[in-house]
Amino acid sequence: MSLHADSDGRLCGIETDALIDGGAFASFGHVTTYYNGVLHTAPYEIGAFHYTGARVWTNKPASGAMRGHGAVNSRCAVETGIDDLSERLGVDPIDFRLANLLPPHSATITGFRVTSIGMRECLERVKRESGWKEKFRKMPLGKGIGIGCGFFISGSGLPIHWDPNKFPHATVHLKIDMDGGVTVHTGAADIGQGSDTVVAQSVAEVLGLPLDMIRVRSRESDTSPVDLGSYSSRVTFMNANAAISAAMEIRGDLLMATSEITGASVESLIIGDRRIFKKTDPAVGVSYLEALHKAQEDRGALVSSGSYRTPPMGRAHKGAAAGLAPAYSFSAYVAEVDVDIETGQTKVERVWAAHDCGKALNPLAVEGQIIGSCHMGLGQVLSEEMKYGRTGHLINPDLLDYKIPTVHEMPHVTPIIVESNDPEGPFGAKEAGEGPLLPILPAVVNAVYDAVGVRVDELPITPDRLYKEIEKKCRKEGIDDPLDLSPPTLDYSPLQDILEERAISHSKRDIERRYDNNPPPYHNGALFGLDPEVPGDEQDSRWAAVVIPPEGYLDNPGLAGSAWKHVERRHRESRR
Repeated sequence: MSLHADSDGRLCGIETDALIDGGAFASFGHVTTYYNGVLHTAPYEIGAFHYTGARVWTNKPASGAMRGHGAVNSRCAVETGIDDLSERLGVDPIDFRLANLLPPHSATITGFRVTSIGMRECLERVKRESGWKEKFRKMPLGKGIGIGCGFFISGSGLPIHWDPNKFPHATVHLKIDMDGGVTVHTGAADIGQGSDTVVAQSVAEVLGLPLDMIRVRSRESDTSPVDLGSYSSRVTFMNANAAISAAMEIRGDLLMATSEITGASVESLIIGDRRIFKKTDPAVGVSYLEALHKAQEDRGALVSSGSYRTPPMGRAHKGAAAGLAPAYSFSAYVAEVDVDIETGQTKVERVWAAHDCGKALNPLAVEGQIIGSCHMGLGQVLSEEMKYGRTGHLINPDLLDYKIPTVHEMPHVTPIIVESNDPEGPFGAKEAGEGPLLPILPAVVNAVYDAVGVRVDELPITPDRLYKEIEKKCRKEGIDDPLDLSPPTLDYSPLQDILEERAISHSKRDIERRYDNNPPPYHNGALFGLDPEVPGDEQDSRWAAVVIPPEGYLDNPGLAGSAWKHVERRHRESRR
């Protein structure tokens, strides 16, 4: 991966060459390959983007989607690359990021529609709460602090039935019996992420009922409507929106029944605490059960159905559907590490983790997801890997050799919930299941560099790998004892002041766009002089989305290009 910046501190381009080991089965192969490219085009405004990806068959077990599908490794590469750029420019890496963020209600270089974005607040919160200014490039050898950011989808905009015109993405049925209890039927299974609770909360909020009056029946295929599944961070955004739609229909029936009883207009009534009453005169109203029984006079049980469809989105180029989502979550983490210079052992001491989930419908669950993501990410960045011998056999198939973090390795995590209130999310909510995983890896990698001045390009950062890099650094500097190494320092350039001023200006711009009921279009490229209201491909003839790599690239291809040439050559020979 190559990142480019100009003398004004603008992120001019990202060029990525990804070769993916796909194992012996297809699984989510195409989607994973696309995700590796498109999911690192935000949250920054980028001058140009080039991605070549290839997923190759190998004699290994199947590999499929897991938390942070397709985005974890490429995001780590982007974030460590941005830190490297910032050091070369002589600027603070957080300020560099703050000066290059996309605003709310904008579009990325690949055409992703960004409605709400709380990345600026995430960065500012972790910068302040971690004491970043007092620590960055100022800590003793072996102690370091690092930043990492994340960007992820809130549900795939492309349904797995591949026909968005026929079926909704999510459907929920509601039924209220004589006792007033609400039964929610949904096919979205709760697999531990707490989606049943979120759906129950959403219905309870709309109907003004306590949570114990809501019963959720999920995973029951004989009574529940068809659902696309609990995957791709889609359940809260899509299923809760469908539940709200169904609850609003019943809410309308209850308001109409109350209007018939009291004579008050429907518009003047509100629901709350198991009562329906006038906003201006709470004494005028009825109990929830009285309104319910009135509404049930001619119908029996109240039944409703709600569904959710994603809005139109995307462009026409190849791969444009990959990564499309009705909303995106954003995260920024700061990690503080302690590296043993003599052994290469890395211990993560503290993590400050800010995640923009739109609106935390269940704050405790969101904090749990953030902390759990830190634990999972620490394993990926420090210890977890599947090792294969020369014959293709897995040589660490048990938990004794496949090292996962235990409670002893877990740092103190400070979860920070940032709420950007997405205009299309259920009560403003976005995902908080997969996105919180992404920033912890680059935050630790960048913190290790701050501690020892060594940039590790291969994960996990095991003690032997890190110590080899420390030895290389010692030989390069002519030092015998690694304890004599000097930690990296940063001499700020004049560009630092320019970036700080731009960040302040963009912060004001973002606030105006966030609260503007009808903000003008903003497409990636405005930072580089393009018209923000017109997509870049309509202004610059050099912009092109191609499927076949250009000849100039194939003259000196990277890993993915070489794999593509090999496959094409094999296909041509087979056709002969």
